[in-house]
Amino acid sequence: MKILLTLPRPLFPADTGGKIRSLNIFSRLAQRVEIHALSFADPISDAMPIREMKAMFESYTTVPWHEATKYSPGFYFDVLARQFSSLPYFLAKCDGVSFRRAVKSLLAHHGFDVVLCDFLHTAALLLDTSFTPKVMFEHNVEFLLRKRKYEMVKQPLKKFVFGMDWKKTRMIEGMACRSYDHVLTVSPEDKQTLVDEFAIDHISVVPTGVDTDFFRPTEVPSQPGKLVFVGSMDWDPNEDGMLWFLRAVYPNICRAVPYVSLSIVGRNPSYKLRSIAAREPAVEITGRVPDVRPYVSAAEVVVVPLQVGGGTRIKIPEAMAMAKPIVSTQIGAEGLPFHNGREIRLADRPEDFACAVVELLNNDSARALMGAAARNRVCTKHSWQAVVSKMEEILEGVAWSGQQVVA
Repeated sequence: MKILLTLPRPLFPADTGGKIRSLNIFSRLAQRVEIHALSFADPISDAMPIREMKAMFESYTTVPWHEATKYSPGFYFDVLARQFSSLPYFLAKCDGVSFRRAVKSLLAHHGFDVVLCDFLHTAALLLDTSFTPKVMFEHNVEFLLRKRKYEMVKQPLKKFVFGMDWKKTRMIEGMACRSYDHVLTVSPEDKQTLVDEFAIDHISVVPTGVDTDFFRPTEVPSQPGKLVFVGSMDWDPNEDGMLWFLRAVYPNICRAVPYVSLSIVGRNPSYKLRSIAAREPAVEITGRVPDVRPYVSAAEVVVVPLQVGGGTRIKIPEAMAMAKPIVSTQIGAEGLPFHNGREIRLADRPEDFACAVVELLNNDSARALMGAAARNRVCTKHSWQAVVSKMEEILEGVAWSGQQVVA
């Protein structure tokens, strides 16, 4: 099987949940089938990732990418300026013309069996490409992610921006779901949402996996009272969740467990998050780290206090593979098949979330039992090899049942 894989950005460094999922699936799939990949990339700042991508795939083509630094004046100007576009911001900022031209060139020179678009970000750019079959891999229900953000924000200008964004995204997402030959989601919940919203039936679930050899319990003892959160801090749901945790939950934990401490691990934390964290005792913000495992190993409890989200949070099965007890909101663990009270604790109200964390911090045996149950669950049900086998099976079925047509 010969696949054209379109990606928003290089998969290296794998510092977001989406990149981690895609890298684990496509690096393994590339050992079984022939993959030619294409993505946006900055030739200067992405020089090393470009080399790694070329080494991993049969070929790798780049489309020039330049973007204003997030939270900079240029970024905010760009967001506001693109409100007049018919496209949501995450698509309006892309050079779709160059992207389509690069895809057209690859299609003209290779006999692909299927085009696989990773994320709506690339699928939307290829709506008018007449090659079939085309498959879209949805890591989130993108419009729902933005709608939930819109429903949470209060500031009028932000509410206007998010309101426009989720409505534009829903229109594009619906067009893609209906026009692509097959759609992949990461959870049954996301699948049902797309079925209900867009009345499609050509859809399958590819669950989230975890590398249980890489993420495994270590001999390093955990630190008493240590909490950790892992996630890209320039992704709005992660920042929003940690702001809520620091304001509404962490003070309650501090009163019950005076020796508690917290590490927030992830790239590009904003000035706002840093300034609020600085007011709380024993809170460490690391920024980007080369390896999250030492921080997870040190934790007695992993927290996932997301208020907005979509897809599945890969940080949860990774922490479970390290036998760590986790406290999450319902949205934080949405789409993951784990049992509340057995492999994870779920709580949405600030006082309930704090109570769950305190109970685990104060009970060594409860932490050990939950961590062991979680580790056992991911080892038996969530290996990447099983995930890749399912992905390959679906793509083969779509490729052999579809008819290839190149405009």
